[in-house]
Amino acid sequence: MDDVLELETRRSIFDIIKKNPGLHLSKISKMLDLRISLVEYHLHYLEKHGLIQSDTSTGYKRYLIKGEKKSLQKKNFSILRQKNLLRIVLYLIKKGYSSHKDILEIMDISPSTLSYHLKRLIKNGIIDVKIKGTTRIYRIKNSDELVSWLIEYKPYNLLDGFNEVWKDFTF
Repeated sequence: MDDVLELETRRSIFDIIKKNPGLHLSKISKMLDLRISLVEYHLHYLEKHGLIQSDTSTGYKRYLIKGEKKSLQKKNFSILRQKNLLRIVLYLIKKGYSSHKDILEIMDISPSTLSYHLKRLIKNGIIDVKIKGTTRIYRIKNSDELVSWLIEYKPYNLLDGFNEVWKDFTF
């Protein structure tokens, strides 16, 4: 394994995947300020030598350290790297539960777009919904596990301007 990571570029790519599992090629390239073709070459090399693995279950080819794939993390890699979805999740973590109307107040999107995002979060097992009278109430399914994941992998660091949003949340 030491020989495989001998090159600084390859080691940098490996390290960034270790710190941010589930990144895709273009994001790795952008974060390291390297040509996509160069990153792609090294990713192929690392995968061929068994240090990383790729996953395409989310529709994009994402890279993970071999053997470090957990089910919750796999879902969260792509979902929580999207600004609006992450904002909804952070809001629900802070509030505990909320209605569509309440969530809409903090978002700068249409009601139908919010409904679409909430359905995606439900489908991926991140939130669930309960009916209270005629109102749908949304909440995080595994709050402690999700908060641990957010602290460990910090997907909000990959989103421009999201550090401040995360810092505003107190638990």
